[in-house]
Amino acid sequence: MYMEFLKAKNEYIAASRRAFACGLAAGSVGNLSIRIPSTQLMIVKPSGITLGEVDETNLVIADLFGNLVEGKAKPTKETLLHGGLYRNRPQIGAVVHVHPVYSIMCANCFEEMPLVTKQMKQITSRPVPILKIKHNTVDEAGMRQVEALLKDRPEACCFLLEEHGLVSFAATMQDAQNNAELIEENARVFWEMAKAVRTSGSGQGESW
Repeated sequence: MYMEFLKAKNEYIAASRRAFACGLAAGSVGNLSIRIPSTQLMIVKPSGITLGEVDETNLVIADLFGNLVEGKAKPTKETLLHGGLYRNRPQIGAVVHVHPVYSIMCANCFEEMPLVTKQMKQITSRPVPILKIKHNTVDEAGMRQVEALLKDRPEACCFLLEEHGLVSFAATMQDAQNNAELIEENARVFWEMAKAVRTSGSGQGESW
């Protein structure tokens, strides 16, 4: 188990630093998590530090209900979201929740996000769902919306949150992180396409 923990920790640190370098989260917002294999535990970021500041000295371990198991700092406020996803779907091994600009703009202005890049169409076959959760974090009421979405969309690997960014989840941290980058790329392309359609008045966006 210890070797599995070390592997998970190193994957977490690499993905967290990449997300920060890619500009997917500003300040101390954004949270990643990775399930420790064969356990009901997850590695998460503590509150109050950036994704770029994550290292082996400040990561914490929590159970899937957000209770601190190991570490000195308080776990991220989003442990309810992360733990809920793991409990709902045992096949999920990692969750990436970040706050990129175009994903937030699309979540604020649309009910779903169409797939407008070849890369997005390779990871999902239906438009990206958008949840209108008003609370600053995904609370219990918000988690019920997430659970309803997963029940209705068992194939879903991601969703957007109004004013709050994107959530990507996969069996591995690498896939969850890569998908998050592709989601933001799709959001940027879609936003620019929608803006071009509004400017031209062509009405082509109706086909989305």
